[in-house]
Amino acid sequence: MSKFRDINRIRPAALSFLEHGYYTRALPGTKEYYDFWDEEKKRCLYGYTIDELHVTGFHYFYLNYCPIDRAIDEILPDGTTQSRRERSFPRFYDGDWDYFQEIDKARADNKHMIVLKARRKGYSYKAGSMLARNYFFVKNSKNFVFASQKEYLIGDGLLSKAWEFLSFIDDHTAWAQPRLKDREMHKMSGYKKKVNGLEIEMGMKSQIMGVSLKDAPDKVRGKAGELVFFEEAGSFPGLLKAWEVTMPTMRQGAKTLGMMIAFGTGGTEGADFEAMEEIFYNPAAYDCMDYENVWDEGAFGTRCGYFIPIQTNLDGFIDDQGNSIKEKATEYEKEMREKKKGAADAKSLDQYIAEHPFSPQEATLQVTANLFDVASLQEQYNIVKARGLQSIGTVGRLYHNSKGEIKFTIDGDLKQITKFPHRKDDDKTGAVVIYEAPYKNQKQQIPLNMYVICHDPYGQNQSADSTSLGAAYVLKRPNNLSHPDDIIVASYVGRPKTQDDYNRNLFLLADYYGCKIGFENDRGEVIAYAKRYRKLNKLQEEFEMLDKRELRSKTVKRQYGMHMTDARKRQGEIYIRDWLNTVRNTDENGKQLLNLHKIYDPALLTELIKFNHTGNFDRVMAFMIGMYHTRELYNAEVKDILEDRATDKWFDQNYY
Repeated sequence: MSKFRDINRIRPAALSFLEHGYYTRALPGTKEYYDFWDEEKKRCLYGYTIDELHVTGFHYFYLNYCPIDRAIDEILPDGTTQSRRERSFPRFYDGDWDYFQEIDKARADNKHMIVLKARRKGYSYKAGSMLARNYFFVKNSKNFVFASQKEYLIGDGLLSKAWEFLSFIDDHTAWAQPRLKDREMHKMSGYKKKVNGLEIEMGMKSQIMGVSLKDAPDKVRGKAGELVFFEEAGSFPGLLKAWEVTMPTMRQGAKTLGMMIAFGTGGTEGADFEAMEEIFYNPAAYDCMDYENVWDEGAFGTRCGYFIPIQTNLDGFIDDQGNSIKEKATEYEKEMREKKKGAADAKSLDQYIAEHPFSPQEATLQVTANLFDVASLQEQYNIVKARGLQSIGTVGRLYHNSKGEIKFTIDGDLKQITKFPHRKDDDKTGAVVIYEAPYKNQKQQIPLNMYVICHDPYGQNQSADSTSLGAAYVLKRPNNLSHPDDIIVASYVGRPKTQDDYNRNLFLLADYYGCKIGFENDRGEVIAYAKRYRKLNKLQEEFEMLDKRELRSKTVKRQYGMHMTDARKRQGEIYIRDWLNTVRNTDENGKQLLNLHKIYDPALLTELIKFNHTGNFDRVMAFMIGMYHTRELYNAEVKDILEDRATDKWFDQNYY
């Protein structure tokens, strides 16, 4: 049974205008005329209820006074149907009804809204209508739209839609307002009147203002508003700062006097979803309405912001009463995804999924030019976060005991860095994280070639101006002695006060796992440190495989480590992709489990998702070196050599 019936009852004004070209037959100046417009104003402010069907004030105004461009089905003479775009009043949709209801609840609860949605759901129109409603009916109100780019506001942007509504209402209603300001980015209602020789501003004096923040989120400081929108929040790198700066201006004591709404859409290549995700998945921390996350896999029991999936309000799958036919819409979208799988452009499917999501994790897919399976990585990231799997590793430090043995101890003062990117003022110290202790044979020896360390260094001591980190991962190679194999068993990511502090922990890690360090040799002091402390034997010599013609460096040849070139990065991407997609086994439901499902480091997963050729991706670069390192040792068997190691003192020496 349909949820909504007889929905035309709540859009009487729009239907009258469509039929006659005007809202009321009453003549201006008559009691009937003023009564009509007073009643309509009441409905726009407080909502409208007929029988048991109620729409909010914002929703009533949108349905009856805000013509939009929408798809119209036209029946041709031959009986076929053709879709075209036409300017008309919005249809009643169940998804819109729910959205406007939640806005009213948020206002009543002194909360804001963070909205993640599929593309082309008309939310710029809905936001523009809310601004126009306040402009005409809320005296002295200040209403803002913040965006990272001006083009999100004008042209075909949100502000332009609000200006169209203002013009329509000025032309066709009794609510027309003179303007004190009439600019591209700022309109203010009212007029000037001389009183005792002084010009005084009179009238509603309500305002709508657009603000382009670009890279300066502090521009919102002091802008207290009745209603504040953050447009295209998924492409808004300064969103978090702007939100935190604006939030105090909306409060007076325990009361919230204004409302902020941020909405974002996936699918924009290179979009910065970090801030949007932070607020969406932690809505209560940012004074937003929160909802049970019934969308993401593995998110049972967690809360999130307001989400609009592709199945809601999908043109072609809405009945004549505005009810979404979600089952058929889902089937249709699944078929479209199957078609996209055959596209030549590898990122075509990711982009389509992000624009037409079934879940928030799909909406936040990073559409980049990298080769990795972003959708699967995003799914794994959300599972790790939802289930707390990042805590699988034990956080602590390595040290030498009184016998000179290397030991690991839990240290509650140290914190694993789990976010990417981190802020400049975040603690960069980092910590060693152990997922699996070193495998040892019956004589407490680590087999040869069992482990490798891959490391991406940084260029200078701890700096407030740099966000670069040292990143090191310990990989357990495929072998017949210890399972599971071909996994990350430990990590060390951080930037303590000095490079010596970092390198000390790095070499302790190498000793702890009995392996060599493969590293990028373009910067840092890894070699210098090894020379000072006679630990050159712990450094991996430059890989022989780099002498292949396509990977050879014409200018750089070094004894230790790896010089990273563009060609080597591109090849390294392929190595990472192949490793991530390697099938391990299947779960109880028959789903293939890949190597990427063994990664529990949320920051590494985030870097893999967002990876591109211009950004700073320390963890990915370290991991890339690990791929070269393991391939270099492809033919080197993991084996015990108990007798040789027990009798040959070479294994215990450090060579300079």
